[in-house]
Amino acid sequence: MDNRHQSEREYIRYHAATSGEHLVAGIHGLAHGIIGGLTSVITSTVEGVKTEGGVSGFISGLGKGLVGTVTKPVAGALDFASETAQAVRDTATLSGPRTQAQRVRKPRCCTGPQGLLPRYSESQAEGQEQLFKLTDNIQDEFFIAVENIDSYCVLISSKAVYFLKSGDYVDREAIFLEVKYDDLYHCLVSKDHGKVYVQVTKKAVNSSSGVSIPGPSHQKPMVHVKSEGLAVKLSQEINYAKSLYYEQQLMLRLTENQERLELDS
Repeated sequence: MDNRHQSEREYIRYHAATSGEHLVAGIHGLAHGIIGGLTSVITSTVEGVKTEGGVSGFISGLGKGLVGTVTKPVAGALDFASETAQAVRDTATLSGPRTQAQRVRKPRCCTGPQGLLPRYSESQAEGQEQLFKLTDNIQDEFFIAVENIDSYCVLISSKAVYFLKSGDYVDREAIFLEVKYDDLYHCLVSKDHGKVYVQVTKKAVNSSSGVSIPGPSHQKPMVHVKSEGLAVKLSQEINYAKSLYYEQQLMLRLTENQERLELDS
């Protein structure tokens, strides 16, 4: 009922921006309520006589003063609690991101070739990140292996093998050879004039239908590898990933109705 006291209270509350200012505003609001309650009888009575005049103004002001003796300290205590809570919330919001642990390594590969959780490897984590960049984070195609060679790297996934030019940024333009397992016949180690190559032989294609048929074709891209041991390892990994791909193709997948029956049972 005291408009002047209310306006002063609102001024204290709504001019606090930071957490420290909220706490100071809460203390000021509490002090303002206590002082207002102690002086409420006098100030309200005088205000009532000035505005309304006579005995009616005196009685009205005295009644408002008596009510304000209780309500103003209570309102000040509520303002103090509210501003303190706001200060605590602002402090927690500001300090939250600072206290969060920063990632010190890339996300690990959660599925190995055998379906088990593998030991963490920084090179495999980087290879998985490269694969997600190539496939736009498609989770159906998972990482199997990566081999870094002098001027390129070989990224082996569950659906294809990618030969990538080396560089800081990896995208589809970095691929200079991509072979999907549907089109792959086999991978061999080849030697020519003392140099070692990985030969990726593609399947033959029916010229009339354009569908791959069993048997090798004349398309046999070869990529130079610095050592025979690395070439053997690389060809084994590619053939192994190809065999995993065809094993998955032969697996019997549950239909939606079968999954519901298992859940119900």
